Amino acid sequence: MRPDTPEEGSELPAHIKAFMANPDNPLFLRARALGLTIKPRDVVPSTRRAHMCTEYARSQGKLQEFHHGVLERYWSHADDIHDWAVLSAVATAAGLDAKQMRAEVEAGTWKAEMEAGLAAAAELGISAVPTFIVGNKFAIQGAQEARVFRQAFERVQRGI
Repeated sequence: MRPDTPEEGSELPAHIKAFMANPDNPLFLRARALGLTIKPRDVVPSTRRAHMCTEYARSQGKLQEFHHGVLERYWSHADDIHDWAVLSAVATAAGLDAKQMRAEVEAGTWKAEMEAGLAAAAELGISAVPTFIVGNKFAIQGAQEARVFRQAFERVQRGI
C-alpha cells in the first residue's frame, strides 16, 4: 500500500471502495454501454506528476495524444499515473521524448504552470476530475450521462 501523501496518492475510503466494487454502479454501467472498460482501484495515485507531464506535452504540440494515453492507462488499465514507467510509455506512444519530459518535470520546469492551472481551477470552484465548462456558464463535474451535457448545451443556445 502506498503512503497517504500528495506526491504518492491516497487510499480510497471504505464507502468509495464499496461503491466502486458494485458492478451496477452508474459509472460502470455507462462505460459498458459505450464499450469502455473501467477498472476499479484501491488507491488513487497523485496526479501532480501527470499534470506536469501534460504541460510538457502541450509545449510539444502533443497534448491530445498524451492526455488520451494517460486517461486510458488510468481508467482502462488502473495504472498508477504517478509512476514514471507508465508516464514514459504514454509519452513514447504519443511521440514525445520521454527522457526529456522526465528531466524537465524533475527539474521543476512545469511545476509553476501546473500549480497555476490548479489554482485557476480552485478559484472557479472546480475540485473534480473531470470537470467540463460549457459556454462559460455551466460546470459539469464527473463522468455524467449524455443528457446532462445536452441540457447544458441547450441552455447555452437559448441564452439561459
